[in-house]
Amino acid sequence: MQKDVRIRAARSADVQAISTVLSSCGMSGGDMDSSARLYSLATLGEQVIGCACAEILGERVVIQAVAVLAEYRGHQVGTHLFRAVLMRARARGCAKAAVFTSEHPEFFARFGFALTSLADLPREMQLSKEFLRRFGAGARYMCGGLH
Repeated sequence: MQKDVRIRAARSADVQAISTVLSSCGMSGGDMDSSARLYSLATLGEQVIGCACAEILGERVVIQAVAVLAEYRGHQVGTHLFRAVLMRARARGCAKAAVFTSEHPEFFARFGFALTSLADLPREMQLSKEFLRRFGAGARYMCGGLH
């Protein structure tokens, strides 16, 4: 990772920066109002260059996005963001993790996540409005533990 990149928890003032990063990576943003959401940011000076977004559902954290601006990819920024979200989820009592992704399942496989049938999707995740809105039947569902 580049020397001056910092990873930190997002604040409410970061909503626009998160939306900008997600949009530039072809992803839709969510609202930051829910207390069950975790957002981590990668910053280089004052510029937000990446973000990771997750939602806590019971004892499970659902990773919804890991996004890094194109010019900063290949420097492990996404890896550090992903680990930061998992660490914060463990601190909040989560024991399991899931990822919905339509792209790059190999990134999440590096962390021990395995493709899982949507038929095995836990009920609370099936009912998640975020899941229904963003992913539908075309998503890849991957499960992993929080080690």
